[in-house]
Amino acid sequence: MKVHISPRRDEGSRFTIPGWLLAALAALLLAACGKSQPPPPQAAADIHKGDICAVCGMYIDAGPGPRAEAWVQGYEAPLKFGSTRDFFAYVLEPENKARLQQLLVQDSARINWQHPSNEAQTFVDARTAWYVVWQPLSGLMGPTFASFAERRDAEALVRTHGGEILGFSEVTPELTSLLGYACPAEGSPAFALARACTAAPHSAGSSLAAQDGHPELLHRANPVPHESNPRQQGHQHSLLDAKAH
Repeated sequence: MKVHISPRRDEGSRFTIPGWLLAALAALLLAACGKSQPPPPQAAADIHKGDICAVCGMYIDAGPGPRAEAWVQGYEAPLKFGSTRDFFAYVLEPENKARLQQLLVQDSARINWQHPSNEAQTFVDARTAWYVVWQPLSGLMGPTFASFAERRDAEALVRTHGGEILGFSEVTPELTSLLGYACPAEGSPAFALARACTAAPHSAGSSLAAQDGHPELLHRANPVPHESNPRQQGHQHSLLDAKAH
């Protein structure tokens, strides 16, 4: 008589996971990875005729100075701002911060201050840009932040017109609210906010700001190709035009 002997099974060495459980675990891992990844960078958009500032409601293409854009969760296109001051008024609001994604500002070294380019390629990352505050050049709604991609361009503006250079994280709601055309006077509400403000040479800043809202032009050091003026091509290292309006 034959006796069939089953091979000995080491129950502690094998454990089979059901297929449905493996699939569920894989789905959970994918979902967790998707939540931890930041949204992909969004590109800047051209400014079009009829675009309205998300804060002040004014037409953007009618005003001087650098503009800004913000990609915000829940929107299919970036919000647009007619000035960097309105931009900071929006992005520094506590209820908006959690929904902010890509933030962009125009590089003031690449635009004509009085008639800024509408092209997307003039925008740079707002979080890595430099900002000149307490400077005399007017924006769409008055005093504004002169934004630059390169710190050396911001320093050139300060040497000519005065002001103070700040990074993105140094701009506060209080400063945005009290921003003026020159270094704050001692005893004024904004005086404590200015830590290293350089006064404009020979009070040039004050006189510029008072000329019917048309201070002198800030010319781009790196012009957009189709906006280049042949007469200026030999002067690319000169950031500011000395002519005032």
